[in-house]
Amino acid sequence: MNDTTPDIQKRMAAMLAEFSPTERLRMASSMFDTGRALVRIGLLKQNESLNEGQIRAQVFLRFYAEDFTVAEIKEIASRIPNMILDYESQAALSL
Repeated sequence: MNDTTPDIQKRMAAMLAEFSPTERLRMASSMFDTGRALVRIGLLKQNESLNEGQIRAQVFLRFYAEDFTVAEIKEIASRIPNMILDYESQAALSL
């Protein structure tokens, strides 16, 4: 969806160009952290009984499930401490 006019897009690009690379990286990092926090909150609202390992797996899948094959996801999960690909995680992948 893109509901921004070309004029506003140009103005936003010009405004962002005024920031240093460090400032732009800081902004992007902050937005990513906020997105991750919102995903966590949403997951816990859906299922309050998730433990930390299950949350880690679900957050990972929300962000990256379409970027990797099922085999790659299993491999990544096996290397990340405390990540639990439980039944819900596996169902999301159609494992």
